[in-house]
Amino acid sequence: MNEIRIKTVDTLSFYKKCTQGNSNEENYRYELMKPLEKMWQYLNAPMTPKSPGGYDVVMASEMMGIWTPRKDVQLIEGKIDELKQTGIFEDCDHVITTGIQRFTESGYLIPLEEFTVTILLGDPENKILMASEGYSGFGGIPGYMMLLVYPNDFNKTRLKSALAHEFNHNIRFTYEPFNHGDVSVEEYLVIEGLAEVFAEQLYGIEHRGPWVQDYDDEEMAYTIEVIKEGREAKGFDQVAAYMYGDEVAREQGYSPVGLSRNAGYTIGYHIVKEYLKNTGQTIEQATLTPSKIIVEDSHVFA
Repeated sequence: MNEIRIKTVDTLSFYKKCTQGNSNEENYRYELMKPLEKMWQYLNAPMTPKSPGGYDVVMASEMMGIWTPRKDVQLIEGKIDELKQTGIFEDCDHVITTGIQRFTESGYLIPLEEFTVTILLGDPENKILMASEGYSGFGGIPGYMMLLVYPNDFNKTRLKSALAHEFNHNIRFTYEPFNHGDVSVEEYLVIEGLAEVFAEQLYGIEHRGPWVQDYDDEEMAYTIEVIKEGREAKGFDQVAAYMYGDEVAREQGYSPVGLSRNAGYTIGYHIVKEYLKNTGQTIEQATLTPSKIIVEDSHVFA
């Protein structure tokens, strides 16, 4: 198995200090975000703003739905122990090690030396985060994974699955780098479908994320048709409308395209499931397969 280090940032200690009045915005930058500095560099978010009130890791965090010390500490005070009690900090190494083992056994030498994992408290005032049952993640930069969680009864049993989802993104992007500004709808469908099917295979369909919806036949056919027509669209502003649906598109200032919540995630999941069924490939093999081949061999848009 690849000898890859796993480093988990101690976020709980930071949050405890926040409740005692001993941490602030600067501590957030240099205690919590410094281990992710290279990730933020890729995302063009500097550790400190270039001008007062400018864009930086704190503003970027808030846009993603992460609680920061700019917000009232009472929003998270009762959630720190809940996050700890989920067991995700103890389970983290096992999730990543299991993923590494599966790809190693499939013959892929992961070209990374270290994974940095950060589990953060979400902002309950962020409408988009709370609409996804209070949890989300980011694994778009290989070597870095974030989970953001506002613990509740739904998400606290699904955090291992969510981390496995982000791990799959990390592996996918070592094979086919992610270009945020030039990604197509079709590529994003596959990216998210691969990640959720991988997580499902590790932790079961009962721990599947809320981003995969259960559609009846009529809605499935309609959604496939709309996405089929738009699958060549490129750029995240275009992609977001197809992936997240009209409600989130409006919330984020994008043009809606006539889709329900998380439509793209749902269709991407079914594309990957159909591809695996039709080809007999494993999810690890599929993760290292070009998007166009997966879509074509799934026959979902046929």
